[in-house]
Amino acid sequence: MPRSWFRRPAEEPAPSYPDWLSYEPRLIPPLAWIRGEAVPVVEEWFRWGEEWSLLLRAFAALRSSDRVLEIGCGAGRIAFALRYYLEAGEYHGFDPMPDKIAFASGAYWTSHANYHFAHADVRNTYYHPAGRIEPTDFRFPYDDESFDVVFAASVFTHMAPANVAHYFRQAARVLKPGGRCMFSFFLLDNRAQAASRPSIFGQSDFEFTHRLSGWGDEFGFSFLDDPERMTAYSLPLVERFAREAGLSFAREPLMGMWSGRGSGWVSTQDIVVLRR
Repeated sequence: MPRSWFRRPAEEPAPSYPDWLSYEPRLIPPLAWIRGEAVPVVEEWFRWGEEWSLLLRAFAALRSSDRVLEIGCGAGRIAFALRYYLEAGEYHGFDPMPDKIAFASGAYWTSHANYHFAHADVRNTYYHPAGRIEPTDFRFPYDDESFDVVFAASVFTHMAPANVAHYFRQAARVLKPGGRCMFSFFLLDNRAQAASRPSIFGQSDFEFTHRLSGWGDEFGFSFLDDPERMTAYSLPLVERFAREAGLSFAREPLMGMWSGRGSGWVSTQDIVVLRR
């Protein structure tokens, strides 16, 4: 997404939503954070979470008793939408932004003790350039074969190939046999001409014309000064990452609205569902 949508908010007091709101206002992060998470309008923050809640149930066979891991959980955007469905299960999420993890941990603990958030000080050249841990050295802080579902929503759209390949291997490690992964991508295979793509997706940010040495035409990025700011992958490369991690496709990839290729899309980005 455009850089203006990802500004890290300035320090501000905790949200002061009225107590009578039925949607548990203490779980809603500060407005500046909401507007900083790729959300041009506040309603989009809620829509994205509800979209992923539905996608996980419909296509990753998420059950209410499952143990779930979210890669790149932020301040709990999708956790918010899952909080009642997973009452008999368990949610874990990690993110490189310590302030968002601190907020989510404090907000959820009192009423949703089965929700757990962890800080991972992992370097990302766009989101967290000061991170102390290189992505290819990062071991997910969870035991082997401990999750039923692992998902990443618009995370691999901002990561370099070697890092994504490593995260695939880590996801496979923490998945139980038969467990499922759901990951979103911008798939180069689906991209239509800019004039055919909807809304902001027709902009140059989503052309992915630049190439990274050693990856040929299987990986593209949009900003020369920061390859991880906006990234896209070919389906064969995603299939290779999955195969090398011991994962297989549970179904055909789901086309995203961003691509501009017809009306058969089910989400904003392209979705892959994998199984161990």
